[in-house]
Amino acid sequence: MTDSSENKAADKSLSGAGRSRRDMLKFGSIATLGAVLGGGALLGHATPVSAQAAGKAELRPSDPLNILIVNYDGGTLLDFAGPSEIFHRLPNTNVRYASLNGGNVTLEFGVVYGNTERLADIDKTDLILVPGGSNLSAPMQPEYQAQIRRLAESAKHVTSVCNGSLVLAATGILNGKRSACHWAFVNKLSEYGAIPVPDRFVEDDNGRFMSGGGVTAGIDFALRVAAKLRGQQAAEFTQLVIEYDPAPPFHSGHPRDARPEIVAMVDKQLPGASRGLARIPGVR
Repeated sequence: MTDSSENKAADKSLSGAGRSRRDMLKFGSIATLGAVLGGGALLGHATPVSAQAAGKAELRPSDPLNILIVNYDGGTLLDFAGPSEIFHRLPNTNVRYASLNGGNVTLEFGVVYGNTERLADIDKTDLILVPGGSNLSAPMQPEYQAQIRRLAESAKHVTSVCNGSLVLAATGILNGKRSACHWAFVNKLSEYGAIPVPDRFVEDDNGRFMSGGGVTAGIDFALRVAAKLRGQQAAEFTQLVIEYDPAPPFHSGHPRDARPEIVAMVDKQLPGASRGLARIPGVR
């Protein structure tokens, strides 16, 4: 074979691979998948959560799953963008977004997220997810709290990412329950009657309550939720489709790994962070 014909063959192979990948991304999650802390503990090594066993999923493929993500002004985009990327790819799963008044919400850094439903218009949901934010003033208001509490009380699964667990805890729904939170705020959970656990993923009551740590932990959290509800194969399939293969350039994602001077920088910006007691607008 000549160099020219070899190159053409290679180009054809690459083109085919590209089409295959696009097809998988487009159809895989639907057709293919449907077929087939105390302060001392904060800086120490958190107890690792064992991988989800390849056991029976809680739901059958034919069982619908309704997920509601609560949005609010001051929320953090990645807290719910990561989980939603996974949830949308699960079979027979409907993901909705809602805020107190519906319409647009202005997230952290001025990002406008639009067309949310009105919380009061939603009768119930199977799973409610409350993400965190840099300002919790909105979801800590009585009107927001009442709607979140109403939906959480009837939901099969009550979940949060980052300091969204503080919002849930403030409703009273996490009283006596173990919960994760961003490391800088985790110990404030006890002020609302919850039990702070400095892990990246935490569950209580056999998974009725599930929570993820700070921001990026939402992806790990969502994969564990997916494995529990739809099975490990569905979770692994989704992880591969989105190429979730983390290889961070620095080991600085948690105070147990970060250099002391970096932890000190965060403490300066968020006093009390290294004790898990940083203050945030909206939280007493």
